[in-house]
Amino acid sequence: MTSEADPRALYLDLLKRSLMNQTYLDLDVRVRYLRACLGGAAEFDLTVLHSPSPRLDEDLGELANAYEIGWPPGHDLSRLGYPHTMIGKKRLDNLQACFERLHAEGVPGDLVECGVWRGGAAVFLRGLLAAYGVRDRTVWAADSFDGLPPPSHPADQGFDLSKQTCPMLAVDLATVRRVFTAYGLLDEQVRFVEGWFKDTLHGVPIDQIALLRLDGDLYESTADALHALYDRVASGGYVIVDDYAVPPCRSAVMDYRAARGITDTIEVIDFTGVFWRKS
Repeated sequence: MTSEADPRALYLDLLKRSLMNQTYLDLDVRVRYLRACLGGAAEFDLTVLHSPSPRLDEDLGELANAYEIGWPPGHDLSRLGYPHTMIGKKRLDNLQACFERLHAEGVPGDLVECGVWRGGAAVFLRGLLAAYGVRDRTVWAADSFDGLPPPSHPADQGFDLSKQTCPMLAVDLATVRRVFTAYGLLDEQVRFVEGWFKDTLHGVPIDQIALLRLDGDLYESTADALHALYDRVASGGYVIVDDYAVPPCRSAVMDYRAARGITDTIEVIDFTGVFWRKS
């Protein structure tokens, strides 16, 4: 990358790297090493803690690859470190490409994420607004901020991702706000919607949506978001589904599209992410 690179591109690239924790990957490896020591799987060595490479190169490689491509659905979350997003570079690149196109074409509406985890993707959306000097759009971050709901829909049986089973997916609102603050991106253009989607999304005061990102994993969560928000997506707006590789999520998308007669082409982002543009 030359010194003449576009400052906007440099900022967005650095933001992606930071959100994926590529900048401080060695700290995640140190935490993983200390966990192993506490669990009796490794003997503590201050030299290893001080300089993880080369002793922990395998862990460095595994995390670097996982953060780059995104954390695979069903992968052992106990091995996940502390990135601010687990969606990987291709899905971040897709967010940027979708935003840049709708921005260039003047598609009206706000940017909405349903299911924010630690907030990384929503932070990136706010960073895009900052990079392009956009003041007339808001980023909406909707989440229970207490993990996923226990499975209640028949299609979700066998996919218990609730706080009791997957505590790492339960990130409270205060933590997410701190992540926004750490990047200097918490302001009046960020709004949080706290609670189960079925209880909150129908009443959220959003007139139009230019980009709707769904990251609810389950059939119920995905369907709730689509039923509440899809009609507010503007023509030319984007719908992005993060968990299409998860069977309940995919079923919810297909059922909704079939019921509404939606034929807009589904495009593949990577091994789990897809999107379509509303015609």
